[in-house]
Amino acid sequence: MNMIMEKISDWTETKKGLYFILGLSATIKVLVLIALSEKAINYDGLLYISAAQHFASGYFKEGLALYPMPLYSSFIAIVHLLISDWVLAARLISLVSLVLAIIPLYLISKELFSNRIAFWGCLAFVLAPLLNSWVVYVTRGPVFIFFFAWAVYFALKAIRIKKPGFFVLAAVFSWFSILLRLEGIIFIPAFFFFLLYFAISKKQERVFFFKGICIWICFPVILGGALILLGGAGGMSFNRADQVVQVLQDTANLSFLDNYRLIYDHLKQVENSPPFSGWHYSFAESARYFMPVIYLLGFFKAFIKALFPLFIIPFFLGFKHSLTRSHILVLFIVVSFLLVFYYSLIVRDFISPRFLFVPAFLLFPWIGAGMERMFNFVKRSSKQKILAVVFVVIFILVPAGKVANSCRKLDDTISIAGKWLAKDPKFDNARIITNEIRIPFYAGRELFSSREKGLLKYDNGRHDYVDMEQFAVDRQGDLIIIRISKKEKKLLPAFKHSIKIKEFSGRKRIVVIYGSKEFFEN
Repeated sequence: MNMIMEKISDWTETKKGLYFILGLSATIKVLVLIALSEKAINYDGLLYISAAQHFASGYFKEGLALYPMPLYSSFIAIVHLLISDWVLAARLISLVSLVLAIIPLYLISKELFSNRIAFWGCLAFVLAPLLNSWVVYVTRGPVFIFFFAWAVYFALKAIRIKKPGFFVLAAVFSWFSILLRLEGIIFIPAFFFFLLYFAISKKQERVFFFKGICIWICFPVILGGALILLGGAGGMSFNRADQVVQVLQDTANLSFLDNYRLIYDHLKQVENSPPFSGWHYSFAESARYFMPVIYLLGFFKAFIKALFPLFIIPFFLGFKHSLTRSHILVLFIVVSFLLVFYYSLIVRDFISPRFLFVPAFLLFPWIGAGMERMFNFVKRSSKQKILAVVFVVIFILVPAGKVANSCRKLDDTISIAGKWLAKDPKFDNARIITNEIRIPFYAGRELFSSREKGLLKYDNGRHDYVDMEQFAVDRQGDLIIIRISKKEKKLLPAFKHSIKIKEFSGRKRIVVIYGSKEFFEN
């Protein structure tokens, strides 16, 4: 057993370890993609693919009007030249980006620690369940992570090797990441303040750091000026740059607290209403006084889920190392992102773990450091076999099992229903009323387009399906397509003007397709 542990240890020190990680990541993600190939596309993905379809057809203005951040949709349009299936083309971008993001993560970990720690950190990254779920999502996250990781790596190289060229590379990759996700802009002021601090505090290196600051601020000045010159005030809407201005304005006048005040006032109003006691230190009173703390608890819960709960153990163990300038830079970027996302949570009263994977990504080197410490402890222990099994089960098999379990829960009802519609030509021009827009997408209908006249989204939170039929009659709908959970099936009434054509039943959902009598008579 000891010989095996030594071989693993030596193996992680060489490039073979990186090649193994890349191969393992590709294998896992291809298997996930195959297993979940029939999983319905996420709603955001409909928007990105629709914009890409507009770009591919030459309708650039219409595509930009649909979604003003064009880089990701452009990538989809380019890959679609090779892969005819739009969803598969988009998912392959996610898959390839997640696999290739291992390379800059490995290099970042080497800059901060060593090859061995880089291996363990990348292994945890490969097994992270949230990350693997992104393979079948049409989302900007994976390709954003890829560019952002390279930006951070070149920033680390710049402050260590002290060559201005690395500042240029860091700036180029950081602005590519901003074109994909707007929060990438957080890196710009974070790195600026880091450089400014060392320019002031380190007299011997002051000239170098001021050169880096000049290079760093040139890019936003040039790009911002270009947007204003090319598009005037309207040019600021490109890539949603106007939203950054709006956030700064809301912060300056404290209007970002409007939603916070509404929730606070609501809790104050219900303090005297059952089941609250109305006395001091009741739940409602305590909740409104400690809203920032409650938000923080929810924030940390989402962040831990983004990392994966069991990885918290090696994460804390990884902080036994002393902090260098490079460590401080990475942690400062992480803290900057976390502060902005906490601000976003207070403003929107909402946060998703996937948003927090950006700062979580930069902490995988510390997870790797903790795993390497535990691995060395296992090697030296007298109970090596038992501890090795525990280590493998907790930090490898459990996250891998979580990924496998997510594949087992596939519900392919939506995609199957859409593809069934696509097979029959008589439905090609049918006027569709539906509460699930993804079904017409899988049927080949062009969403969010002025050219698509026969598609109406019915959105009624009351689940009044009798009213939905009347909605279809008033608008001369040919087909009514309803997606409903199995638990709610009893809410479906017997329609008067439509007949049931087909029903699809999945693990959790049911899709029922109705057709008007006039449509089939004609």
